[in-house]
Amino acid sequence: MLRVLRQKRWIGFSLFTIFMLVLFVRLGLWQFGKLKVRRASNAVIIANQAAKPAGYQDIVDAIGPGRKIGAGLEWRTVEVTGRWDYAHQVLLRNRTYNSVDGYEVITPLEPASGPALLVNRGWIAQGASSVAPAAPAVPQQGIVTTTVWLRQSQPPHSSSSLPPGQVLAIDATAIGIAVPYPLVDGYAILAKEVPTPPSTTMPTLLPGVTIDDGPYLSYGIQWFLFTGVAVVGWWTFIRKEADESTDDDGVIRDRSTELPDSVRMG
Repeated sequence: MLRVLRQKRWIGFSLFTIFMLVLFVRLGLWQFGKLKVRRASNAVIIANQAAKPAGYQDIVDAIGPGRKIGAGLEWRTVEVTGRWDYAHQVLLRNRTYNSVDGYEVITPLEPASGPALLVNRGWIAQGASSVAPAAPAVPQQGIVTTTVWLRQSQPPHSSSSLPPGQVLAIDATAIGIAVPYPLVDGYAILAKEVPTPPSTTMPTLLPGVTIDDGPYLSYGIQWFLFTGVAVVGWWTFIRKEADESTDDDGVIRDRSTELPDSVRMG
């Protein structure tokens, strides 16, 4: 078998197999690294969901002058009292619910004092086209008390080509350009509103967070299984070549230099 491995084509095949093994291991470790990050994020979310709802002013005081909702506050339950600002409401495009196209309604909620908070009030269906929704989703007037889940701002996404009042991401910095008062850098998802608005005008509330490990564990195991397949395949081909290259006297021949029978007979 060692003489077979010394052949140039098998040296190349072996080096290629080693390269693939290193690649598969690195990809597996990369997936396990993502799993570790996911589980750390899940631990924060579980703790935030289990905590007693916080007052909005307490959150504003905690985040300080930067007014930025960080990863440590993801899905923190907060109670906010204020007024909806329909004039500066925007629609988040390309949102589906039960396979129906539509929008998510993002409305600023102005408290009695302090920065306002962008609140995702839920989903509404689009109209005959994606230019506008089937209904305007006007919020109720007056003071409301809401229970919301805090989220970090989404990565920026240009909305320059969209109809007015529509966006592709809940980016508080970009949305805040058109708002005449300070905003918290982040947003919230509406869980409950008191008084409860009429069901005919209320968007469909979004579900809460789903906590799981994602696909990373299975992907990581899959890559390591591929390393086993590569090793078994390499060994199988090498063993087969060695067996076929051994003559009746047990002497190993280099078959790579042998000519086909048709050529020798000619």
